[in-house]
Amino acid sequence: MVALSQAFVRISSPSLGPDLEAEFYISNASNQPGYGIALLQLLGEATAITQDDTYCQALASSFKNHVKTRWNPSDEITLAIQDSEKEQIKSLVVRLMLASPPRIQSFLRQAVAIISSYDFPNNWKGLLPELVMRLSSSTTYASIHAILRAVNSIFQKFGHESKSPELYSDLKYCLDGFAAPLLEVFTKIGAVIKATTPVDAATLETLLECQKQCCQIFYSLNSQELPEFFEDHIKEWMGEFEYYLSYANPALTSCETGIVDQVKTAVCDNINLYMEKNEEEFRDFLPGLATSVGSLLMSTSLQPAQDQLAMAAVKFLTTVSKSVHHGLFSGADTLRQICERIVIPNVRIREEDEALFRDNPWEYIQKDIEGSDMDTRRRVSSELIKGLMLHYREPVKSLMAELLQRLCSVSSGSKDKDTAIYLIVALAQRQSSFTVGATTDLVNVEQFLASQIIPALQGNELLLQASALKFVTSFRSAASKAVALGLMPQIIKLLLSDSVVVCSYAAWCVDRLLLVRDGGAPRFSSADLAPFQDQLLANSLSGLQRLGSQDNPYVMKCIMRVLSLAEDQAGMRHLDGLMEIVIRARDNPANPAFNHYVFESVSVLVRKACHHRDLDVVMAFEERLFPVFQSILQNNVAEFQPYVFQVLAQLVESRAQPIPGVYLQLFPMLLAQLSQQSSGSTPAMIRLLEAFLLKAPREIAQANQLQEVCNLVHALVLRRSTEDYAFYIANAVVESLGQEQLMPAIDRSLWTSFFSRAMGGQRTVKFLKLLTLFMALFTVKHGPGGLVDSINRLQPGLFTNVLEQLWIPALSYISGRIETKLCAVASARLLCESQVLVGDQILWRKLLDGVETLMARPDEEQGQVEEDVPEMDIVSGYCGGGYAQLHNSGRKEEDPLKDVKDAREYVRASLQMKSSSSAMAVVRSRAPEQQMRAGFSCVKIYRIPLANVDIDVVVAVHPVLASPTDFIFTIIHLWRRH
Repeated sequence: MVALSQAFVRISSPSLGPDLEAEFYISNASNQPGYGIALLQLLGEATAITQDDTYCQALASSFKNHVKTRWNPSDEITLAIQDSEKEQIKSLVVRLMLASPPRIQSFLRQAVAIISSYDFPNNWKGLLPELVMRLSSSTTYASIHAILRAVNSIFQKFGHESKSPELYSDLKYCLDGFAAPLLEVFTKIGAVIKATTPVDAATLETLLECQKQCCQIFYSLNSQELPEFFEDHIKEWMGEFEYYLSYANPALTSCETGIVDQVKTAVCDNINLYMEKNEEEFRDFLPGLATSVGSLLMSTSLQPAQDQLAMAAVKFLTTVSKSVHHGLFSGADTLRQICERIVIPNVRIREEDEALFRDNPWEYIQKDIEGSDMDTRRRVSSELIKGLMLHYREPVKSLMAELLQRLCSVSSGSKDKDTAIYLIVALAQRQSSFTVGATTDLVNVEQFLASQIIPALQGNELLLQASALKFVTSFRSAASKAVALGLMPQIIKLLLSDSVVVCSYAAWCVDRLLLVRDGGAPRFSSADLAPFQDQLLANSLSGLQRLGSQDNPYVMKCIMRVLSLAEDQAGMRHLDGLMEIVIRARDNPANPAFNHYVFESVSVLVRKACHHRDLDVVMAFEERLFPVFQSILQNNVAEFQPYVFQVLAQLVESRAQPIPGVYLQLFPMLLAQLSQQSSGSTPAMIRLLEAFLLKAPREIAQANQLQEVCNLVHALVLRRSTEDYAFYIANAVVESLGQEQLMPAIDRSLWTSFFSRAMGGQRTVKFLKLLTLFMALFTVKHGPGGLVDSINRLQPGLFTNVLEQLWIPALSYISGRIETKLCAVASARLLCESQVLVGDQILWRKLLDGVETLMARPDEEQGQVEEDVPEMDIVSGYCGGGYAQLHNSGRKEEDPLKDVKDAREYVRASLQMKSSSSAMAVVRSRAPEQQMRAGFSCVKIYRIPLANVDIDVVVAVHPVLASPTDFIFTIIHLWRRH
């Protein structure tokens, strides 16, 4: 104990500096049984003699951390506190917490909350009775406050955890033990606050701290549902709440903690909770409370210190406005007061907002356009207007139009105009797609653009410029194409603004404008953009040179969007500028979104310039890209490697065969890295490996590297997280190699890997689909005989088991246009060409049934075609070389059956040719009424109505079926289907 105490004295003494020996001693001691008890004993002795506060804090902090890591360790390495010691700690910690000064209490209270999160109430039955006993016997308001804070920290879980039987059991226990004492102490302290006998400011502040804790405990206990005790005593609670909403005391005017506002905020949270969850029980108290909250808001200042109070009060009014009690706000005077005296003042830009705009632009942007402003006065006030418009749209709309006209008058200042623009944007009707902007009926968009927005863009008020750009972006589809093109020159100028916010908003505006679609087609073509594209790109690249915008993701995304739409030749002129950005970012890859759009821009240029496979163009790109890419790979810049591999895959695919040897030098490195632990670069390396297999299959086979590829497939297919990659590689092998090169590699290696996984306990629907698609691709590339012989070489007769147990069941899961066609055609070829099925009519019919199921699925279930220009607002960032796919270098979904335009027609024609020698059932054509009755010379169905049921009589003639059983089986099959 003495040595431990001395060690804490040494580490807590600023004059002695760091003491590694003492820290090492404490670290070793923490692994010994009884360490937690020792800390509590030392802490008790120290607080009893009011020893150095730093020393006591060191002890308390160490105890809290000891409990946090060892009470219920998350790993098997950390030694847990023994059960006997846990019981000792629980018997001591509450008493010591209440006897300690406030700073020490904070650490011990956190420790109590940690312990109770695991043990309370089931394994700490004495905690709540002890707290209640000490609460009733406390003689000081400070100790009452300490107990209430401890209870609050324990009960907070009821406010955020999901409903469960265990949670409700714990909640009932707490309600039974603490609901009555809570009301008692709340009213008791309230009586002291209301007493005519003056109380000094310090004591009054402690009393109000107690009331705040009581309100927060009230919230936790009522968050799940209305408890019976609180319903029975709702009048007492609401009466006290209404008192505190209008409470003021001159003695606390200079109070720095703002405790009065904190109590009012907690009260607003509580009545909002009751408004949301217990509306019926709450309705009798609503009028008085709503009036009090309205009066409170009208007297609340715009100082940041009162932000939380203002937001809580506005949220309550918003909840009321959306409820069945919205009639409280139906009066014209009431609506006007809310709009003029509550909404407008709280929406107006403040000095704090201007300072944020100027000094911390990225935080401003995050709040203003990235949606992190949910808890700001501006946002909650605009939500209040939306709530009022649900039931009083026309009067509110008329009132807002009047206010907007006043705010936008000639004599109005920039703050008034900014307020007007914010309200119009905030109250707009949003669309779900980024390609369609918002709409509004508050103003005529084009008239407002001409009268307010264009002058603002041309002016010198930076904050107003940003708001004007936000307006243009929000209503981008409401203005005509001609108006949008007319705005473009001024927006392009603002890309050079010294304000990071204005520059970013200008880039954001251009990006969104270029995404607009009219009737499903892009509004702007490369010809529309041509007059502006060079200046747009030049200003954007210059904007990236300005202070604060060197890694601006909005500007980089704008460049990517412009390059996507610009003429093919325009991009080449800016490739060098892009590579300079890559080099700069390579040395400090700090912004994932910015880096992603840099490489997306490079990928756009490669896609657009190299798609014609012009050798000179491809070589020009290689000359500029290779040195930079080589440095990234050699210096192991993990954040950029996935992007490099994806762009290299594009370049490989742009090359005619044979590809240069400089590419193939990467192939062994790819195999080596992929055979090691999976990393964030794995999908990108697989992408490049596929490109190599498709473009250089002979070179890879001649270098005897196919077996290494098969070994890689085996390793990948064993894990569910990488099974997709295994089949990407296997599909590329099947597509690119002839049978002579393919069969030796696949006969044993690949089939063994696939079937071992398929026949084992790890088979999933996803794996079954991937395997069936691989076999179908094999069939259409190398024929049904090639597939059957290859599988049967592994084990004679194995193919029939594979067909019955894997292929046929998987057909019901296949979706996607190309996938459905591939499986249908491959199955049809097996039905019509495979000799294995000739003698097995039952298996033949099962496969036919599976094909019918596949073909009967409506087209809309077979996958949707992705849009040409996807919105990439949320980019999967990387951490230590994680993966973010480049859209422009993404895997192209090639159709291996381009000649087959209609899968249903192909299957129908194939089976019709087969019908002369085998029985066939009906296969759906595109129009269900046009059904082929293959093999039947006559099919008629007569419906005979009887008393209680209709009987269908099927009359059919078939010349081939050998037995009555086969005939009846086929007819029933046909009838069930159609």
